[in-house]
Amino acid sequence: MEASGSEIHFENGKNGQLTCSFQGKYLHSKYNPQNEGERFAQMLEADFSPLCVFIIEPALSYCLPALKMRFPQAEICAIRIRKEFKDYDSVWDHVFYFDSGFSSLGECIFNSLSEEKLCSSLVFDWTATKQAFPDENIKIWAEIKNAILKARDVIGTRAFFSKRWLKNSLIFASRLQKIYTIEKGSSSVIIAASGPSLLSSIPFIKKFRKSFFLIAVSSAFMPLSANEIVPDLVISSDGGYWAKRHLDFPNSRAKTIFALEAESAIPGKIFENEKILPLFYQDGIERHLLEALKIKGIPTERNGTVAGTALQFALSITSGPVFLCGLDQAPAVSYQHTQPNALEAGNEQKDFRLCTKESRISSSRFDSSAVLKIYRDWFVSNSNFFSGRVFRLSDNFNYQFSLGKIREVSWEEFSKMKSEKAVFPSFHKCDIHKNRQERKQILSQKLASISENEEFISEVLPMDALLIKREISPEKKNELRIKIKEKIEKLLTECNKLL
Repeated sequence: MEASGSEIHFENGKNGQLTCSFQGKYLHSKYNPQNEGERFAQMLEADFSPLCVFIIEPALSYCLPALKMRFPQAEICAIRIRKEFKDYDSVWDHVFYFDSGFSSLGECIFNSLSEEKLCSSLVFDWTATKQAFPDENIKIWAEIKNAILKARDVIGTRAFFSKRWLKNSLIFASRLQKIYTIEKGSSSVIIAASGPSLLSSIPFIKKFRKSFFLIAVSSAFMPLSANEIVPDLVISSDGGYWAKRHLDFPNSRAKTIFALEAESAIPGKIFENEKILPLFYQDGIERHLLEALKIKGIPTERNGTVAGTALQFALSITSGPVFLCGLDQAPAVSYQHTQPNALEAGNEQKDFRLCTKESRISSSRFDSSAVLKIYRDWFVSNSNFFSGRVFRLSDNFNYQFSLGKIREVSWEEFSKMKSEKAVFPSFHKCDIHKNRQERKQILSQKLASISENEEFISEVLPMDALLIKREISPEKKNELRIKIKEKIEKLLTECNKLL
């Protein structure tokens, strides 16, 4: 930061309270900084009820008590420019620093707060620090904007897919047959993603296959199978229609376990023929559904990409190192995935003279850039937690982007890091005591019992739930509640028909 070489000057004000200045500009009143803080909070305007309030560099935090009285239902957050005020951090609900290392400020904010809070937030400048640090102030506003826009996109995605995810969870819970759980080991774990760099690693995966536990994300299942590589586990967490194509290609049956998130889109033959290790999001409705049936599942955390879910799952099943293979996180000049790819097999049938394969592939390259950046930013922003145990593995592939503090290693280095005496994670079969008809009745009863809970409404109707939290008028709140009740009743009817 430009002003990092200058000191904050502290002194007592006229009333004896501590005040401070920077380069001759006072950040608080010289006479009564506490009264100044109270006036600041009283003058703030809001036409909705915020869930989160940000103040950009509040310095000595005199405004905080009045802010808590002004917005009692909100989490109050400070965004710091200067570390000289860190002694006052503990009194805030959240504190974010403009200079936060590998992670951008926007990523830190997004990762720390829910989409609902960010989409119902207010941001204010502490006027004196805005004048003292104008350049930093502009950059901070841009970072906050990025976090809020990203939260808006996520909650929009949730609103679009939420009913589909619920129905997927019902199908999942009602149709499970061969259920397995997993016991933690100490071996190396390789996660195979389907980026172009996977291709050059396939000979090495074959060479060292017996020395590691192999997890394939769903899109990597087909290219591994085509090369006669059987993963120990295939993981899928995508609830969209196209996701199940990665699990439903000719000759896909293999001696492997399928770790499937309850919200996933899953081909019917998987339920009939394959062994399934159930996964569930801890903040999702599927947790209640599986618990109602006394089905053991593995809790996972939501991520924009299945590779992120796979990484956190891998870290939970081994005490050894985890290697990310084929995780390019960047658009490629040619195919965006290692071939063969289940979606490409369908897409190429639509190619013709006026809409060629080359134009389609070029278009996908540019269309994927923004999405891949979001995925890449997640790995970068969390790389502090992963460094030392997580590595990106390739045959000396020249990646376009790094993954923060996640170190890149070659297969030669991997051969020196692997342990021949390590214990592999092991699978154990679980029993299902209820027949399918009994399970459907239990699921229907469970849905009815939780349908009025705030958690359920927020999950299946995120936009409606957010609007009612933001609304100030009691009359409009009541109107929103009536509409929500009607939508829930309609949804329950659809779910019962599905069962």
